Amino acid sequence: MVGEIWGSFQRLPLWVRIWMVVILAPVNFSPMFFLGAHPSAIWVAWLSVAGLAFNMPILMRARGFSAALAFPHLVFWLPLVVVLILRPAMFDGVSGCYATLLLVLLVVDVASLAFDGLEAVKWAKGDRAII
Repeated sequence: MVGEIWGSFQRLPLWVRIWMVVILAPVNFSPMFFLGAHPSAIWVAWLSVAGLAFNMPILMRARGFSAALAFPHLVFWLPLVVVLILRPAMFDGVSGCYATLLLVLLVVDVASLAFDGLEAVKWAKGDRAII
């Protein structure tokens, strides 16, 4: 199973692999290092990591990458992005590295959600292919 998932990952375009490994995963795991930075930090960390973690059962069942991997991102990151955009008062008193992380997280997850929206539409239209 691990070999099949790895092979599927290797078939993704290079830019997608770089995006996932260098930007997407590290940025979304980073909130775990700031759990004590602010009262809202636990929710930010939970939503960030859940968007990645809930892909694991999909990857394992499919034994590879498919458009279905967009759905956990939509379920967890869309509310996170909405809160970061519409509830800035919720983060009053946030400064320094954690404030920078929240901004980077917002930008990265908005970009990811744009791709995920397209992937979700592909999946809903019947494109269930495993890469």
